[in-house]
Parts: sequence; structure tokens; C-alpha cells
Amino acid sequence: MSHRATNWAIQQRGLAPATKLVLWHLCDRHNPDYGCFPSQDQLAADAEISRASLNTHLDKLEQAGLIRRERRFAEDTKRQRTTRYFLGFEEEFAPKPCPDSGHGSTPEPCPDLAKSRVQNLDTNPVSKEPVITTARDAGATREGRLEVSADDEGPDLDAAEAACLAACGEGMAPAAKAAITGTTATIGAWLKSGYDLELDVLPVIAERTAKPRGSPIRTWEYFAQAIAARHAKRIAQAARSQGAGEAGAGPTVASGGQTVSPEDRLARLAAWLNSGAYVPPSAVTNTQRDALLRAGLVTEATLRAHQIY
Repeated sequence: MSHRATNWAIQQRGLAPATKLVLWHLCDRHNPDYGCFPSQDQLAADAEISRASLNTHLDKLEQAGLIRRERRFAEDTKRQRTTRYFLGFEEEFAPKPCPDSGHGSTPEPCPDLAKSRVQNLDTNPVSKEPVITTARDAGATREGRLEVSADDEGPDLDAAEAACLAACGEGMAPAAKAAITGTTATIGAWLKSGYDLELDVLPVIAERTAKPRGSPIRTWEYFAQAIAARHAKRIAQAARSQGAGEAGAGPTVASGGQTVSPEDRLARLAAWLNSGAYVPPSAVTNTQRDALLRAGLVTEATLRAHQIY
């Protein structure tokens, strides 16, 4: 831990709360003598977010000129090692030119190094059209609907968060509500990605906060995986007539005697692929791959990232 680094992080202004939290944890892992080499798994665990969200915030920090990432490779095996993070206050922060192109003589990061090894797989963008969803207990429009545009970050986002807070049960204490409002950007990301406030977001929040909890919920990101799974299942069911059921011949019985429909299996597979976790290429058949693409549950880029062709 470096007090100089964490103090420098606290002094930065103009960052979204979640992005600043990532910067603080990054600085907390800085060693004054050796530098900053935390793994992405460690940083994601520190900030209580997924690796995909972590890379989004790291990109923002690099674009803001606060950090610089440098990939490192083992000299003998050429395997990639943990990334070196240069912080803005360090003398070594100035970028080094690329040996081939000479790029790096300006504050802009090298385009090759700026690309993250982890794609943003938290969400499954189904449509780029504006999402229209009901604003329960949140000040609806004249027709009782809250209109959330894909590029809207104005009052409607505040209304969406108000609806989310209203859906919270006993599991969300007043102090936790005050803390969680610092991560409002997560709700905006859900809406931009096509999640329906009424059908996907609010039911999950209500279910996860129905009972008192031993540990408080401090970020909306806590609900992200469950919301993604619910959304994927809903889309799979809607796409049944378009061949989503081709992933299997019929319902199967899982452990414990629970019947799992082809749509459920497809939705779970999509949630696994979109979570950013490792998925063996052999875990997805060609039939399942085609059904996932037809249903719009995953993108071709997501499949290629998992080496599924």
C-alpha cells in the first residue's frame, strides 16, 4: 500500500464514483519500490465488480490520462504476465514509443495496448433502439411509462434509480441505500443494454432484498449477474417459435428432480457465456451456437472470444 498513491487518487475530480473506486483500489495495490502489478481478478474482487466492468473503468481512467497500462511477457516462454500499471504521479508515467510505429510520443495510449484482454461481456446488447419500460413508483410520463433512451443520462436515469430503490425490501437498509446511489451509472448501463426495468431489473432487486441481510449491499453491480440471467431467460422464451428450442430434443430432469426446458438450458448457457467466465469451447455444440445467435442471446464477438466458431 502506498499512502502517496491513495492520497493522489482521492484528489482526482470529475470521475464517476465507480471509476474513482477502481482508481483508489489500483493505487492501494501500488508499491512505492516496485510499482503496481495487481491481477485483474484481484482488482475486480477489491472493487466488488466483474472483470468486464473493471476493464470499462480502466479504459476510462486511461482515456482520462490518469493511468497507463503496459503488457509484460516472460522472456523464456513469451507468456503474458500481470499488467504493469503506471499511475499519473509516477516519474515513469510518460508513455514509451512503440518500437515499430513510434506511437506513444503523445499522451494517447497505444491502440494495441489499450485493447483489453477481457471484452465487456456483462451484458447482452439485443437492440440499439430506445428502451421503454414502466416506472413503478418513480414519476412516470403522461402515459404512465418511463422512456429511457439509449443515450439518455438525464432525469430519467434518476427516475429509474428511484424505481429501483422503491423496489428494495428489508434487505436494503437506509445506510446501504445512501451508499448504493453512488453507483447509479450501473443502472444506466443496464438500460442502454436493453434490460427492461419492469421485467428484468425490478423483480430481481425485489427478490434479492426481500429479507434482512448480514452484510450490506453497496453497489448496484451486485444484482448484475442475476438480471442478466433473467433477461436471457425471458428472451429465450420469447424466441421459442424461432427455433430457440433446437438446443435439445425436449425437457430434461436435473439433479433434485427439477425439470429444465430447452429454453432454460439455452438461457443459462447464454448467461455463462456473457458473464466473462471461462467457457470451454467443447461446452457449446454447433446447434446450441446457432440457436443462441438466432435468439439474440449472444453476439458473434462473444463466441469468438471463447474460441467458439
